[in-house]
Amino acid sequence: MTIPVLTPPTQSELAVPYLTPAGFAAYPTWLDLDNLVPGGVAALQVDELGEALLAASDWAISACENMPLHAHWVQGENQRTRPGGGGRVYIKPRHIPVRAITSLSWGSSPESMSADTLPDSTMWVEDGRQVSFRPGGGLGQFTGPALEFGPRVRPSQPVYVTWSYVAGFPNTVLSASCTSAAASVSVTDPTGILPGDVLRIYDVGDTNPTTGASEALTVASTYVPATPAIPPAVTSIPLAAPTQFAHAAQTGITGFPRKIIQAVIAYTVSLLMRDDVSAEEPASGFGPAARTSGGHHGQSGGLVNDAYEYLKPYAPVWRS
Repeated sequence: MTIPVLTPPTQSELAVPYLTPAGFAAYPTWLDLDNLVPGGVAALQVDELGEALLAASDWAISACENMPLHAHWVQGENQRTRPGGGGRVYIKPRHIPVRAITSLSWGSSPESMSADTLPDSTMWVEDGRQVSFRPGGGLGQFTGPALEFGPRVRPSQPVYVTWSYVAGFPNTVLSASCTSAAASVSVTDPTGILPGDVLRIYDVGDTNPTTGASEALTVASTYVPATPAIPPAVTSIPLAAPTQFAHAAQTGITGFPRKIIQAVIAYTVSLLMRDDVSAEEPASGFGPAARTSGGHHGQSGGLVNDAYEYLKPYAPVWRS
């Protein structure tokens, strides 16, 4: 019996939570983070919080139809569509938002595909949720027979598209510490980071005004992203303006919208809440009904329901 060649997965299980324990600790939740493991040392408390954040991050993915929200490389996605008005082909990515397109081939049949020349001046990306292009548009300088690049598509015929792209929001950690006034930062995963991106570092400040505090960093226009690699390679990201504070290695840096982070925070709090904390001091206002309250997705409430609402704008759109 012939054993088939096995293809390794292009994506692995989520290993980095969407918010680091330090970032979560900086958010006022009224939770006793020093007693998550009763009697445990500080390192165990951090590990337990990290596991809860990872579980909440994985839940956020499942709440969006198992679509990763962090930046990732989608390879070889196949779609079938038809040309619209003006001969343009419209495709809806299964993962959003599209950040960069690394390859695209099209044809009137799967047996006859033509690779589009990128960048293609006819390509149009709408809010990262829909992409359109004119078949052959990237070959505008060519004036010979179209047969050299496969059969011409017609409005009544289906068009087959195979493409690879980067989707989602950058989310990584610093691979090395940086000082204040640093001109660049080194990250463990540069996937999805583009020139001009504003990335946020969520860090816990201290009495030293130059050490460990949250700030926003803008990626320099000179940065040239490389084709994504699996596993990702540590990369130095030049900045448009130097850092204001120093940050330790493994500090989180992210391009997530605040609502995604808020969803992870809300769900993590719901995982860590005790059955009834309404009598605790200081008063938190989080009674047993805070975790639940309403009837959404089979849940009865509050924090979980809020988390679903925060994620609604980021759900996939390809079936709509």
